[in-house]
Amino acid sequence: MGFFRRPILTKKREKELTHFRNYAIKALRELEKKEKHPSIKELYQDMADNIEKTPLMFYDAQNLRSNVYRVGNKVFGSVVRGEHVRQIMVYQQGPNKYIKSKNYINLPADHIFDGNRMSMDGIFTLAHEYGHFPKRHINVFADAYSLNDEQAEELLADILSAKLAVKMGYPKSHVLHHYLGREIVYGTFPFRQFIKDAVK
Repeated sequence: MGFFRRPILTKKREKELTHFRNYAIKALRELEKKEKHPSIKELYQDMADNIEKTPLMFYDAQNLRSNVYRVGNKVFGSVVRGEHVRQIMVYQQGPNKYIKSKNYINLPADHIFDGNRMSMDGIFTLAHEYGHFPKRHINVFADAYSLNDEQAEELLADILSAKLAVKMGYPKSHVLHHYLGREIVYGTFPFRQFIKDAVK
């Protein structure tokens, strides 16, 4: 059966991804050029570099995984539609130890693509995953907004992906709709207002 299955990444899908990446990098370079704050300029630059260098791994699925869990009397569900993986491998050769790191992004193809075209939600998901990369001074940003480092990392990925989507010409209303439900990640932090300010 495996020999006769259609490939997940068809030539048309690869063309769509290439077009998206080229357009996203161009948009980030424009955002970087107009930005005056050096730390924000650096974020745009690093995200563009991430798009150029990070490989994508696709799976024949709608979600990577989903969970249902209970907190008190409430039941919540979560769906993972993308993940930026950082593998750190330590290996030894004689008396010397070496550290090698490898980054890649896991994505469910049926969410990212609608047929051979990228779906709008798929584009926003991919933009969010490209917003994950090692960020300098993440702890300073986290402390400024009373977030833990993981929340700060997610918030910056949300902001960067929202700004990128708007710069690429997607309607602000569609971008804001994509982030509905993300408030749960941030607790009492006013995420909704923050993301509205980000896309202005």
